Amino acid sequence: MLELQGTYTALPNKRLVILAAPVKPVSGVWAEDIAALTEAFETPGGCEVRFRSPFGWMEGLLQERNALRDRRRSFEGYVWFQRAAPQDSADVTTKDVPSA
Repeated sequence: MLELQGTYTALPNKRLVILAAPVKPVSGVWAEDIAALTEAFETPGGCEVRFRSPFGWMEGLLQERNALRDRRRSFEGYVWFQRAAPQDSADVTTKDVPSA
């Protein structure tokens, strides 16, 4: 699973689109994420990703989409909120429920 360094916002239908060749040249974290995605897609198939959103951690599967007509090359896919890691059984407190 590839962990992206930037903070991304998915569309309301949980679709994430990252342009691989934006109009303006990019630098910093976004450029590093695009380079990591490009390297991950050197082999065919999808790539599992994990990233921060303004609402918490999300993960999903992205596919590479090549440019058609006026569209640019992009990485697209559906994502979901990451499930919370299960707590250790020693940390979980239980209440005694009286039997009927």
